[in-house]
Amino acid sequence: MTELQRIRTAFLSTLALIEASSDAEKAGHPIEVNLFELEAGDRDAITYEIAERLIGLGLLERVDRFQRGGTTYVRYRAPRSGASFVVPASATPESGKLIRASSPHWHVQSRLLYRVISHLVSVERKLFTRDERNTEFLQTDPADILRTIQASAMQILECDDTRLYSLARGLDARYMQPVREGEPWNRALAENWVAKRALPVYVLDLAETGYVHVMVDAEAVNATIHAAVAPYEPRETPDGFRSIAMARVGEPGTPFLYVLEAWSRTPRFFTDERLGLLNVVAEHATDLLVTLKKLGMLVMIDELTGVYNRPYFGRQLDREIARAYREGRPMSLVIADLDNFKQLNDLYGYEAGNVVLREISQALASSVRPFDTVARWGGEEFALILSAETTASEAKDICERLRLRIQNLAIVVPTLDGRESTVRVTASMGGAMFPADVSLGMDRTRGLDVAGREKTSHELWTRANMNLRQAKSLGKNQVCLGSDR
Repeated sequence: MTELQRIRTAFLSTLALIEASSDAEKAGHPIEVNLFELEAGDRDAITYEIAERLIGLGLLERVDRFQRGGTTYVRYRAPRSGASFVVPASATPESGKLIRASSPHWHVQSRLLYRVISHLVSVERKLFTRDERNTEFLQTDPADILRTIQASAMQILECDDTRLYSLARGLDARYMQPVREGEPWNRALAENWVAKRALPVYVLDLAETGYVHVMVDAEAVNATIHAAVAPYEPRETPDGFRSIAMARVGEPGTPFLYVLEAWSRTPRFFTDERLGLLNVVAEHATDLLVTLKKLGMLVMIDELTGVYNRPYFGRQLDREIARAYREGRPMSLVIADLDNFKQLNDLYGYEAGNVVLREISQALASSVRPFDTVARWGGEEFALILSAETTASEAKDICERLRLRIQNLAIVVPTLDGRESTVRVTASMGGAMFPADVSLGMDRTRGLDVAGREKTSHELWTRANMNLRQAKSLGKNQVCLGSDR
């Protein structure tokens, strides 16, 4: 055996490779590795690359580097066994594909931030402005807040598009997606690298075969590291986009967790500087969400059921009335009340009643359209806004579908004796239409003032409650709208 063969044999003996297979009989079988059929240059490059990577995993240590016969060699040692071997380092793989290091981008950020700091301050001022009449914050709708963040990112990065998708799980997630419908560019990458590790992810050119990279600020070694985490094959992208970058907005473990996507039609648009700015924008947005939540501006979810609460619903109703008035389109308010709910609580206990409320909330939330609003108004009563443009016949069809969905639910609840039982409930619904069921005259030449919104809201509630009582008097499990009376 020659010296070169001995070196490679010693090196390969430090690797433990097994087969990954869906076939249970094949899985776990050892794999014989043979590098001797490769060209010498390729063989040396692969060997050296693997050895360098194993250092990062803690499986090897670099002992020294020396010259022999005009060739550079690196000596490695396996920490556990103490065995050492030498690998030629003269043939290095093509740089920049899998991992590269650059100057720390935070130095560049500090210069670029001067031109964007005024914009970030203006965003904060917009979000934290109070109404002098009632000392409430003017912007409390999460959709408006997130749109402000999204627009801010697009302006600062000077890219062609920005998108914001929720990564929250569970019932709350539906209410945390007011900015963009659909899915992130790659949910697996967004969840595993952006959400969990808070690392920016990017693709240099979507039209070329390459890699998805992440960027890591390695302050300990005073460098910015770019590492490939997945291969990339070109696929069709809408609107001619050529590059993408993603960063995290919000905090894991909360409903307020998003991936911010920045898109550009220019290949290799996201340089170190722009990726640094994307990080700054995402961190600034996260700080805003945390502050807004502490101030109570994002407290809009009913704790028991996970749907919107009463205060938020009232503000949302005002906004929807103003929008329907401005656009001259119909909308409807619906009140749903569970039938015989007190008897259910008396028979099975309050915990069983809470289970029923949660199940009904989820059924309502998952059955309406994305732009409609569901809230728990109080007790066993729910309120719904069927947004513009919803005609009377459409509102009737939606309510009947919701009524049947509730009627057909078989809900497993705990009983007072510690067992479980299956119960079924029904709901009565009463609704009112805007503008058909209010006295307000439509005038699209001007907006609807506060007094007009309050008057209209009161009339809609009064009419919807009258129809709810009518549905109860007709035997319950009924739907009555304004046009039915």
